[in-house]
Amino acid sequence: MLKTVLGVSLGVLALAAAPSASATTFHVGDVPNFYITSGTPFSPSITANFGNGFTTKMPFDDSFEFTIPTQSGVGSGSISTSFSSKLNHLKISGLWINGINYVVPTTPTGQSVTVGGIPIFAGVLNTIRVTGITGKRGGSYAGTATFSAFANTVPEPASWALMLAGFGFLGAVARRRTAVSYS
Repeated sequence: MLKTVLGVSLGVLALAAAPSASATTFHVGDVPNFYITSGTPFSPSITANFGNGFTTKMPFDDSFEFTIPTQSGVGSGSISTSFSSKLNHLKISGLWINGINYVVPTTPTGQSVTVGGIPIFAGVLNTIRVTGITGKRGGSYAGTATFSAFANTVPEPASWALMLAGFGFLGAVARRRTAVSYS
């Protein structure tokens, strides 16, 4: 059920300069591309890891798609890569989350960015897209995505009963004070 409810697809598309690569579809739980590390699709808090690795020089365009089935909330996450030489230098040139572009700063030893406050709505397809190019010996990147559901804003039946009893008590006190002040 987990694989069906929270589906993930990853497409690796080569650009014209590289040999063509076929699109591949992954589901949650298929290591190492996208898998839940904490919670379930129905939990108020979910953590997942995603990423990809390459053994040769090539451009890449990876898309990770997922849906949270029953609850809305906010998402956050991070993505990073590290390298020790130009041979294994993986350069992330683009990061889009639900169509919004994020800049991934570069340092001499890698790239890293953390983002947060991304609205995630129940039943809506969400996409993380990562593009770039690898060094002669390939390279890899890794990311973490987290989801926190909005607090339940509809009171439980016991809360409704307590609230109604409180309003009744306040009404009785107000009525008694009004009756006493006119005597």
